[in-house]
Amino acid sequence: MRRSSRKKNSTKIFVAITAVAALVFVASNHFLKNANKIVVAKVNDTQIFKSEIERKLRNVFDGQNQEIKIPEVENLPKEVIEILIKEVYLDKKLTEEAKKSQLAKSNDIKDRIAEAQDKILRQAYVDSLLKQEITDQKVSEKYVELSNELAGKKEYLIFHIVTKTKDEAEKILKILKSKKPSAKFSELAKKYSIDQDSAENGGELGYIIEDNMIKEISDIAVTLKKDEISNPIQTKFGWHLVKVSDVREAKALPFESVKDNIRDQLTQDKLNEINAKITKDAKIQILIELKEPAVEKVVEAPVEVAPSQVELEKEGTTSPAENAEKSEEVSAEAAAKSAEKVEKESDEKSQQKAAKHKK
Repeated sequence: MRRSSRKKNSTKIFVAITAVAALVFVASNHFLKNANKIVVAKVNDTQIFKSEIERKLRNVFDGQNQEIKIPEVENLPKEVIEILIKEVYLDKKLTEEAKKSQLAKSNDIKDRIAEAQDKILRQAYVDSLLKQEITDQKVSEKYVELSNELAGKKEYLIFHIVTKTKDEAEKILKILKSKKPSAKFSELAKKYSIDQDSAENGGELGYIIEDNMIKEISDIAVTLKKDEISNPIQTKFGWHLVKVSDVREAKALPFESVKDNIRDQLTQDKLNEINAKITKDAKIQILIELKEPAVEKVVEAPVEVAPSQVELEKEGTTSPAENAEKSEEVSAEAAAKSAEKVEKESDEKSQQKAAKHKK
């Protein structure tokens, strides 16, 4: 079942934006030309500039929690400064030697350098567009718009158990209705639900606005009383047993807690708009002859699947323990017959020897 709770939506926003954010930071005013002129150290005859140390620091903190502020070079311990200086010096010397080598003349290396330059230029261009479009005012306006959309709506705290078949769902429902101490919804969800994400949380999907539910679920969920469990509901994901544990008026989360997510979503929308504008009228002509893909016959080995507890309850199906007992009985019977046959053959041979001796 697709989760559409505000909580999920607020954290789901696209991941690729982190790369954009990193490059925006790179181009920030922190790295002005003045930093390129400040010499912080000398290794032999090589000067090490402040901007180079800052770049190393940025690489160290790249991908870390964005709330962690990159320290100023002047505030770093001497031991750390020395390590960074050595790394910058090493990079410089390796680059000098690489430029003198035959690799610098390689067409492959030249192509890769050109590709890297193009990538940096493309990203810088996109960053400039985003900076102009995604302003604090736009983020505030979007928050107001989203808040207004929630007016008068309700959201439901949904739990569910999903099975592959209706028969399995009905058997679990029967267990739940038995009201035994072991018949807890959360435990049965962990044990039987094929929706692994929610199963780990006892079947909880979180608060979901009615508009964002799958229609088959929504039609039933809005009619359920608190903690009432539905009959099996079929969707394209399987058969669901649904429980509603709470209903409340939908309210927007505080601006401070969602503003970054809203900014990310606006950024994603703008990126999609930029991409669509460029590719909208693009006409593709393939000028080479494509080969038909070779069709390979795949022989799949039979896979033995252990039956679930629900499946074991089906009429005519035995448990692994019962199968083991039957196997032992068959083995014992076979062993007894084998012993009987050996004993019979031994008696026959003895009789034949006695007859020869008598003659």
